[in-house]
Parts: sequence; C-alpha cells; structure tokens
Amino acid sequence: MNLASILPPSSANSALPLEAGRLLWRVRIALILGEISMLGLTTSLLSASLPWPQLIALIGMHAVLGLWAAYAAQHLERGGVERVDTLLQLAADAAIIGGIVYFTGGFANPFISLLLVPLILGAVLLPSRHSWGLAIWVGMIYTILMSFYQPIEMQVSEATAMHLHLQGMWLNFLLTVALVAVFVGALAAALRRRDAELAQAREQRLRDEQLFALGLQAASAAHDLATPLASVRLTLDELQQTFSGDEDLMPPFNLIADQLTRVENVLARLSQAARSRECVAGPALPVQQWLGRTLEHWGLLHPQARVEMLIAADLPAIEDDPALEAILMTLLNNAAEVSPQHIRLHAHTRHDQLCFEVIDAGSGMGHKPAGWGVGLDLARAALERLGGTLEMADHAEGGVMACATLPLSTLTDHEPPCA
Repeated sequence: MNLASILPPSSANSALPLEAGRLLWRVRIALILGEISMLGLTTSLLSASLPWPQLIALIGMHAVLGLWAAYAAQHLERGGVERVDTLLQLAADAAIIGGIVYFTGGFANPFISLLLVPLILGAVLLPSRHSWGLAIWVGMIYTILMSFYQPIEMQVSEATAMHLHLQGMWLNFLLTVALVAVFVGALAAALRRRDAELAQAREQRLRDEQLFALGLQAASAAHDLATPLASVRLTLDELQQTFSGDEDLMPPFNLIADQLTRVENVLARLSQAARSRECVAGPALPVQQWLGRTLEHWGLLHPQARVEMLIAADLPAIEDDPALEAILMTLLNNAAEVSPQHIRLHAHTRHDQLCFEVIDAGSGMGHKPAGWGVGLDLARAALERLGGTLEMADHAEGGVMACATLPLSTLTDHEPPCA
C-alpha cells in the first residue's frame, strides 16, 4: 500500500501531497471554464458591454496559476505542494474571481458565490488557522464588492434583468453544487483512505516494535546460553570418555549429546540471523535447490519428520535470503508439532505471486498448539516487510494449511529485512 496520497488537515506535515495537488488543478480548470461560461452568458443574454481586456487578463492570470499548479502536481511528487503555497493559491483564486465579479456588476452578479469554492477547498485541505485566514480574505473581498464595482450596462428591461438574475443564481447554485460534490467529495474520500492507511501503518509499526523487542530478548538469551552450553558439552565429553565402556550409561549419554547438538544448532542459527543485519542476500537459486537446502537444515532439528514436496515447474529463481528460510522453517516447525510424519510442502505461482503452502495432518485451527503464536507473528511481520502475506486456514482434507505468498517482483531485487 502506497502511503503518499492525502494527509489529513490536522497533520503536522507541511506539504500537500500529489493527489490533492492534482485535484486542485482540476478544480481550477473547472473554475476557469465556469468564468468563461459566465461571461458568455452575460454577453449573450443581457447584451452587456464588458471590459474585455481586463477580463481576459484576469482569466489569463487564472490560467497561469492553473498551469503552475499542474506543474507542481506532476513534478513535486515526493514532497508535494507546501500548505502555505496552497493557501496562497486559493487566496489568489478568490482574488481573481473577485476581480472578474468587480468588472461584471459586483455583488449583484449571481456568480459571486463562486468565492465559496476556494473557501470550501481550504476548509477541507488546510489547518484551521489557514482556513480561517482564507475565510476572512473571502469575506473582505465580498464586502469590498458591495461598495466598489463597475455596473453593467444592459440593453434589456429591469424585469428581464431581474428574471435573468434569478436564473443566474440558479445556474450558479448548480455549478457550485457540482464542484463541491465532485471535487470536495473526492478529496474527502482520499482523506478517509489516508486516515485508514495511517492507522494501519501505526499498527504495523507498533507490531514491529514489539517483535523487535522480542528478537532482542531472543538474541540476548542465545548469547547468555552459549557459555553454560559449552560447559555442558565439555562435561558430557569427559563423562563419555570416563564411562566409555559402560553399556548402560552410553545410550543416555548419546541421547543427551544429540539433544545438545540440536540446541547448539538453534543457537548457531540465532547468531547467524543476528549477523545478517550487516549482510545482503546471497545469489539467486532455483526454488527446488533452495527448498532442498532449507529442508536439509530443518531436518537436523527434526530428524524424525517426513516432508512430501510438490514443486511446480518453471518457478523463478529466488535470492538466498536468511529471512525467507526462517519463515519457511517456522511454518514447518508448526506442522511438525502436530503431525511430524505427514507434512506436505507445495510451491507454485498464483497471480504473479510465489506461494509456499505447508499442510499438516493435525486437528485444524481449533486445536493449535500454544507455541504457534509468536513464531507466526514473526513470520507474518517478515513477510509483510517484503510485500507478502501469511494466511492460515483449515485444509479441506484435514489439518491446517499455512500459505506464505511473495510478489514475484520482489524475489530478486530486495535486501532481506534486518532483525
């Protein structure tokens, strides 16, 4: 999800992002077309003589402002248009509209209500202090136009002029309603989307911080266990040498040695994950080769487990990323806890995504072991950082299916997330 669409008016960010700039540009084009239509109707219906040089100059200024806004919307994509600049643009819109109304009858011109358009946009997009400043500016323009304006010389009767004035108010009302419904509605919808994205980003950040703290605790525990584990290994070696001829003691010693080796392998992998913060992913490998190596590493921890692999043909090569290996091993660990002898691993593509499905033969989602939660949260967070997803669901044939998906576009052009 891209987070650079629209910021809420209360945001401390001083920039108005790309989507808002584009909408402002479209509103300005609509205002210019409305101004031209107003002048055309005034000339044709009222047979009025208008100061065209001044009006053309004002419309030209509005067009230049619209071109600058279009340039800003297209070329200031990263930072967007500053909110103070947006305030000045809307104030200029109101001033140009006021200038056109000044030359076309002043406050008696029904199209004076177009002054509400920049005010409404400012109320939606800008902080309250800016929108209040814009409201004062628009109110001053309207007040000035009540006393200072150039009357229109009309070639129609007063009754006809009043009838046309009422029709103009009706037309101006429809135009204002259309502008508000189309453009302000689009801005409000964008703001709601942005609020939802910001809320999701905050939740994601909080979850990442919690998982990061958990990872630090795991790394610290691995470091603290290294010394006593080495002492246990030395003691066990001495006991095996001392009682090498005792047939009753050697089987328990061998069992302890095997379990100790498993613990050492786990700690070694934790240390490797910690060192991966300073490394990049290795060269790309075919999926079948990468899966085979990952299962070989995983099999050292679960020598009694059996995994049935089904790998689709023509799968793309993927980078040798420790994070991806850790994700798959987490899913395999969960499956081994409920059905070590019946685990299926299916690798295939679906809708431009690479999918790894790990299916067990357990009792389903309603009977998950207590240890599943933390590992799955870590795997899900790592996948989300790579643009992927993790879904858990009951399988149609029984058990649980864990489906990890990654966009194909990220498989060969990313660096692994660091713990």
